[in-house]
Amino acid sequence: MGVKKYIYAILTLALFVLGAVACADESERVKGPTVEIELPDEEKPELPTYTIMYYASGGGAADVMAGRGLDLAIEMSIGYFERRPFKRNVKFTSCIKWSKGYEGKYTNGEGNTYRLYLDKDHSEFDFELIGGNDYAINEPENIAEFIRWSKEVAPADKYIIVFSGHGNGWHPEVGINDAVESTRGILRDTDTGRYISCAELEVALNQADTHFGMIFLGSCLMNTIEYVTALSPYSDYILASSHISIMFTTELNYLVLMFERELEDDSDEAFVAGIQNYLTQDINTTITNTDYIYESIDFILTDCRKVEAIVEATKEFTDAILALYDENDAIGEDAFKAKYGASISDMEQKMAMSYFFLGQFMSDEEIYDTEYLRQSFTYDLGDIARKAASAFNNADLNAKAEALRKASKAAQSVCYATITVNKNNLHHSVTFTNAAKWEERNYDESGYEDSIFDQRTGWSNFLKRNNVPLKF
Repeated sequence: MGVKKYIYAILTLALFVLGAVACADESERVKGPTVEIELPDEEKPELPTYTIMYYASGGGAADVMAGRGLDLAIEMSIGYFERRPFKRNVKFTSCIKWSKGYEGKYTNGEGNTYRLYLDKDHSEFDFELIGGNDYAINEPENIAEFIRWSKEVAPADKYIIVFSGHGNGWHPEVGINDAVESTRGILRDTDTGRYISCAELEVALNQADTHFGMIFLGSCLMNTIEYVTALSPYSDYILASSHISIMFTTELNYLVLMFERELEDDSDEAFVAGIQNYLTQDINTTITNTDYIYESIDFILTDCRKVEAIVEATKEFTDAILALYDENDAIGEDAFKAKYGASISDMEQKMAMSYFFLGQFMSDEEIYDTEYLRQSFTYDLGDIARKAASAFNNADLNAKAEALRKASKAAQSVCYATITVNKNNLHHSVTFTNAAKWEERNYDESGYEDSIFDQRTGWSNFLKRNNVPLKF
């Protein structure tokens, strides 16, 4: 090669390199369209696997709305999966007790108990009979056995468990008469006369020796701090409603879609974003016909790792309230009122106006008629604290009430609400009654003091002293 040709080649190469660099610099400023290349299955990054465990009861109620409606909801919730294949990263197991007398697509009216599992390799609806109408869904060993079986047939990176059936919050184990079940909690089963109590569920999860990505208490009135405190060691998150959750767990197919499509990793951020989308966009909220019940729906996703702060703040607040009761007894009502600007009675009048879940949607007659089902009354924990503190010129109590409200709010990774109460003011619910009702129902011996929440906070000591003039 001649000298001229050699120099020309060098210059050409230099110009090419400079042009490439210029193009690279320009590409930093002007982005072209992104082209997604579909990789073969074997080259795609593996998604985290999830198994959704569905533990459900039709309730066994004789009336159509309360009992048969739940059986239909269960039928619908699993029926969706007949029309769509499972992806490789999601599996589904269920244990269902149908109401006796309900005849549907999967049951013949005998009210038996069946289990089922589905995944990408097993899409047949092969229901396995595991018990009759006397199957005790509240028995901890039965719950634990279902969890263990689910992990055996459908192992995964993370597990989600959904409880679907009637819910009634946390209540002491006390009955009014032989015709009324003695335990309040989740998944009412009138065939056995039981709910699953908080203590029974806690024992079951302990026996199962499983940590969950989420526990979904898909029943009404289950976002109680008593349940949340007891179950938080067994899960990263708890999803529950303080109001009504009618038919919401019907949309389990959208929960499956969330894990299949939206969660590319198992980070907290991705999970919370997925649940937010599940609640606000995916769920068919029109299923309740947008009547007054629809207006009282809410769901809160609680970060279990932040529950301890709620418990500590509740104890601080409870101790401060009890100290005021003691001081009032010691110095007398007149001196107490002169010091704080209000009496204990004034405080209790303020607390009587605290936000009562469901109460604003029912007449006095309806509340009275259903009192046998509502053996205690579920209120907003943050609202109780705020109302109590607002009565006094007491900076310490106000600070502790605000700390409690902040702790409850901080634990809420997601708060979805259609209710008239501003969701920013919606906190965890808590059992609330007065001293007269406490004594009348013999709550001292009923088991509230055995709850983890009460052992940590002394809340029952406050319930036994307060005289809030509840209208019930």
